[in-house]
Amino acid sequence: MSTDDIEEYKVLSSVLDAHKNYGNWANEQLIISKQRKYESLNNEEKSLIEWFPNYLNQLKHSIDINSSYFTNIADVMGSIWGAPEFETWHKASSLDFDKIRSIMIQYVREWSSDGHIEREFSFGRILDFAEKAFPVVTERPNVEVLVPGSGLGRLVVEFVKRGFSTQGNELSYHMLLNSNFILNNTYCANNFVLCPFIHKNSNVEKRNYQCRQVYFPDFNPGDISLINEQYPDIPVADLMSMIAGGFVDLYGPPDRGEISDTYTNDPLAVEFRKQNANKFHIIATCYFLDTAANIIDYLKTIKYSLREDGYWINFGPLLWHFEDDDNEYTTKTPDQSTPQRVPFKGLELSKDDLIELIEKMGFEFVIHESNLNSTYGGDIKSLGSWNYKCEYWVCRKKIL
Repeated sequence: MSTDDIEEYKVLSSVLDAHKNYGNWANEQLIISKQRKYESLNNEEKSLIEWFPNYLNQLKHSIDINSSYFTNIADVMGSIWGAPEFETWHKASSLDFDKIRSIMIQYVREWSSDGHIEREFSFGRILDFAEKAFPVVTERPNVEVLVPGSGLGRLVVEFVKRGFSTQGNELSYHMLLNSNFILNNTYCANNFVLCPFIHKNSNVEKRNYQCRQVYFPDFNPGDISLINEQYPDIPVADLMSMIAGGFVDLYGPPDRGEISDTYTNDPLAVEFRKQNANKFHIIATCYFLDTAANIIDYLKTIKYSLREDGYWINFGPLLWHFEDDDNEYTTKTPDQSTPQRVPFKGLELSKDDLIELIEKMGFEFVIHESNLNSTYGGDIKSLGSWNYKCEYWVCRKKIL
């Protein structure tokens, strides 16, 4: 194995290990601390919450349900992705396990009936514009759509359901493993079950709500072929693709003049960038822009890969992901003898500054709505949730 192959295997296998050992981690996180707290109480105090031992059993049962699902993913995907021997897997980090916890909420948002309202508010706006912009269904297979930060793949599937040729792009192995599994191993609606809210101990109305089961997917991805009942000539099986890697690295302009951890000189990436020049009729960014360490890189990438007559459709807040990240990445230009270390955080723009930047970089707004209240991964039975004031816009390249 090359050094790059070894590093890639380390990352992949640690993600698989987190799936395989979720149950042990969850028991340590939830059961042990609660058990110790309960045992610290005196008999009088215990009698006041006599239901607590049964509650711990409920949590254990919920953990077992989740563990069964994620172990299945590890076993199936480990073999498919060339890492079948779990004895050789690298140990998962605490961050790997934490991402498993967040992925359960992502399942709720993207693939359960509980997430329908959220999807309709965000995905619905994006898809509604796309359908109006390209109203002839039989022509949509020639319309190229890119969904960066595609997560568990639901928005990609929704585009394909409508006849669009759609490519999802995702960097996270956690998301890629789970999206691959749900897209290729579902046989009917509500095929799987998780207890996704057991790690949330605040704003709980009833403990049964915390342990409740959520079934998914509410729609079988395999049913996208139903479009052929009305349009038999649309090649549905050829319309969807998923590409693993960084958005800027794979879709950005080829003439940056610098190499970094986020923009490489990998030959496959270099060739792929060339192929994506002015390619996409639609680039749909949903809860994605604020994942940028350098928003200018994202905007350059969108402009480079969007067709002259294309549409950039965006929905989401400005919850800059790297705001509190103290890590750095490496970048190097040909005239530098040593690489430069650059912080991930530091370029978190206000909404007004971002809008001004977008216009300066050669976009014009066709539609723009601000302050749209939306949750993300919310629990419909929770006593409280984060609420974001989101931006929705459609942009085109300015005609010079």
